Amino acid sequence: MTPSRKLELREEARVSFRHGWENYMMRAFPQDEIKPLSCAPHYRDRDNPNNIGRNDAMGEFSLTAIDTLSSLALMADSSDLDAERFWETVGEVVRIYWYNEPKECDAVTENCGEKTSSWGRFHNRSRESRGFDIDAKVQVFETTIRTLGGLLSAHLFATRSLASLPAGVQPKYEYRDELLDLAYDLGLRLLPALTESPTGLPYPRINLRYGLPHKIKNPAYYRFPRRAPHPHPDPRPWAPAGEHQSEKQWGNPTKPGSVKEIASEEITETCTAGAGSLVLEFTTLSRLTGDLRFQEAAKRAFEAVWDRRSDLGLFGGGVDAESGLWNGPVGGVGAGMDSFFEYAFKAFVLFAGDEFGEDSWFWKVWEKSSEAVRTHMRMEIPTMWWSNVHFGTGAPVQGASSWTDSLSAFWPGLLAASGEVEEATRGNLFYSALWSRFSALPERWNFRTGSVEGGLGWYPGRPEFAESTYMLYRATKDPWYLYVGEMIIRDLKRRCWGKCGWAGLQDVKTGERQDRMESFWLGETWTYLFLLFDEDHPLHKGDDPWVFTTEGHPIILPKSKQRIRSSGTYPALPLSCPNPAPTSIPFFSTTASRPDVFHASHFTRLHTLPKTLPTELSPLQPSDLDIYAENSYFWSPSNSTFYPWTLPPYLVPPGSICSPLPALESFDLIFPQPKAQLSSASGSSDIFGAATAGMVKRVQGGISISGSMRGVRMGMTNEHGVLRITNIGGTSLGKSEIVFLEDNVIDKSGATMDPNFQIVLDHEYVDLIIQYADDIRAAKREEELKQVPIIPETKTALGELLSRLGFTSLETQLNDLLSLYNDGDGGDDEAAPTSTSSPRLHAFAGIIPTGIGAAGIPTTTPVFADIHILKYPACAPIQSNSIPKTAQVLIVPRGACAFSQKLQHIPSFIRLVIFLDKSTSTPQDLVRPLLDKENEYGIMAVMVAGGGKEWEREVGSLTLRRRWSVWVKDTRVGNIVVL
Repeated sequence: MTPSRKLELREEARVSFRHGWENYMMRAFPQDEIKPLSCAPHYRDRDNPNNIGRNDAMGEFSLTAIDTLSSLALMADSSDLDAERFWETVGEVVRIYWYNEPKECDAVTENCGEKTSSWGRFHNRSRESRGFDIDAKVQVFETTIRTLGGLLSAHLFATRSLASLPAGVQPKYEYRDELLDLAYDLGLRLLPALTESPTGLPYPRINLRYGLPHKIKNPAYYRFPRRAPHPHPDPRPWAPAGEHQSEKQWGNPTKPGSVKEIASEEITETCTAGAGSLVLEFTTLSRLTGDLRFQEAAKRAFEAVWDRRSDLGLFGGGVDAESGLWNGPVGGVGAGMDSFFEYAFKAFVLFAGDEFGEDSWFWKVWEKSSEAVRTHMRMEIPTMWWSNVHFGTGAPVQGASSWTDSLSAFWPGLLAASGEVEEATRGNLFYSALWSRFSALPERWNFRTGSVEGGLGWYPGRPEFAESTYMLYRATKDPWYLYVGEMIIRDLKRRCWGKCGWAGLQDVKTGERQDRMESFWLGETWTYLFLLFDEDHPLHKGDDPWVFTTEGHPIILPKSKQRIRSSGTYPALPLSCPNPAPTSIPFFSTTASRPDVFHASHFTRLHTLPKTLPTELSPLQPSDLDIYAENSYFWSPSNSTFYPWTLPPYLVPPGSICSPLPALESFDLIFPQPKAQLSSASGSSDIFGAATAGMVKRVQGGISISGSMRGVRMGMTNEHGVLRITNIGGTSLGKSEIVFLEDNVIDKSGATMDPNFQIVLDHEYVDLIIQYADDIRAAKREEELKQVPIIPETKTALGELLSRLGFTSLETQLNDLLSLYNDGDGGDDEAAPTSTSSPRLHAFAGIIPTGIGAAGIPTTTPVFADIHILKYPACAPIQSNSIPKTAQVLIVPRGACAFSQKLQHIPSFIRLVIFLDKSTSTPQDLVRPLLDKENEYGIMAVMVAGGGKEWEREVGSLTLRRRWSVWVKDTRVGNIVVL
């Protein structure tokens, strides 16, 4: 794409932004939004406080104006008009919300019939009030990312901490950090949602004037009004008892804000993203104001989410702020979870070298959480995408695992920013093909049916796909993404244009439009498209650690303090990211030349679209479409195989052929049904166990099969030459889950074998199952503590005292705590049930020695309870008094002499020797020890990797278990363990 063409598209994005912004400012400001079809202001729904679709974001604080301040600043680098509009809008926001000043209406540029000069009084605020003293219950997350983030970013642009505003355009007033004052005021009003939570997880909503409810879920409304933390200073700009002349001329509209908002029952459930995506804005506010309460509360909330991750490192979508419990099992990277991952990585970037030294901790969170997503959610056949799974098991969830949502389109962009460019490229192909099919991204798309999921076919103008396209272009400079961006612009203009702004689509298939323009239309979607084509923007140069917030606001920490290297213990990252582009580009684009480019097209059924274009549509001139038409052509003018549809045909590689579509080999293995009777003779020759059917149950880490294999049905897929059991009788397994075959389920003697299911003994590796001594002691103490009786009278007296003092939540917590130590009714004389808790098991792989001195290891599972660690390598005879004669296992460091020499010095009462190789950390790096001399006492030996700290702890018990591998038609099954 030529430089001149890129500039044309940049200006096209700017004009599109201005179309929405100018109509909002002229027809709706200072309201929150404008209706793009009916051209009326869009209000908060005070008649229905439960209308959270409107009320969560719209707090009657000029949402669109504040959310788009940073967009004006970004575009101001190449337009003095945008710079002037930035300063004018800042002045208006400051006048209304900080100084609470009335203003004469300009009949030339403003719709005076729909406005009021006393906007602050409009919210029942006193003249002495300033800031966001508004009777509105808003969502903490949305208000933080849109309004607080918008104020902070605009302040950073206004103070030149971020480069973009031209020096030649100055405001007509003196800017005195009022945007930061407003951000601080708003932050103080949001802060109690975090600090008053018993778990650290923020309450999802708070009233900007009255704060949190007196009691959660209590409709008694709010405890006390929280008037403005910043009283207006004297002298006041107007006479206290007077009324501005303009106020006499204008009448106050009937709504919004004329009456007190009706109380509604509180919801304490917040989403993972909502709880974990406050750390960028709150930390920036702390660094700019010096008030560390914000960053401490946001970090506590982030840690509260991180600490509740499953053993797989995954999260649920919703969590209760009071109980701290997950409200559902579904995990993913889309709605409800998306920006937690985003803020883990971006916090690492933003805090790089910060004096608090927390950047490496956030990198650890990002590294572990993204690896968990890669392991359990990433799908690669036929193309790359990310599925929803059960966050505890990693298994598919019926219904939820068959669809993906449009919010997940941000993930490739985040991967590109973190350096995972190849994975990001493959993932973005899927969303590009899906957009090409619908000329938008439906809220949910079902990959099984190839259609919109559950009627959720709306597109409200979400920016995630445009954001990822921009990020990938900045990472690769591949012109493919410029044509993807052009496709987005063309489709939005012909489908979403409204007379007074940009309308979301209610149905991407029919083209039905919504009469709403959410603030992210301008603050993100058109802004990312503008930046995609602006090669020379100042933010694209230099290496300062600035980031986009999840709402598209650029922020950077102030440089008032010297940056130092992080004190974290995590290894430093490389200074550059891998460049996926080859030294010689095959055609014009590495992406267009990929052999798998058609795989995403096939996956999204793009090839099923009609191949004949309507006569009124010209594919060569898509910009000439009538954007005013009510029912413009809604599907892509594509050749049905290649995408984006804006890609000129002459740029498609000539004679190109894609690689074959990958497919998984899948089949079911069905074991024989139970027999009514088995004679002893038939039983001896049947490897499938008893006559009864096998018992299948879900256990921690997978599925257990006991009794027999009869009647069991296993679904299998061949993944890279190894079979994986995906389901047992309809119960799905996660990618890391195991099928456990309990002892005696099948015949392991080898006397009889079935060619479709073979059990083979592993002669190289064994498993060492250990329990640490401190875990055993802790479990014992817990068991003893549960036997301590609690006198009912004491419990009742404590509860009544707490209740009288008003600490009812503490009373509830006390009851829950005491219930752990007593049975239900307190009147039963029987002993309390025994504890089901047990010490955690840890498994380590050990390699079996070879040679004439290697003693045989039994196929049974011996258990050892007395384990002794030797500090020296046993190259000399061991003194008899240095090891207790009750010891059964001796752990000996590797090195200094031969293995056989060590074994000769081991006392005869030792049954097992574990050679500890501290130079390796994984069993794959171990080399089998050679025992080239006779083993006089027949002592068993194995060697383990000891590069970590696992073997430094005291071992309480150890079980030695032989490994068995399972083969189906000469292919190994990778996720089955024979006990």
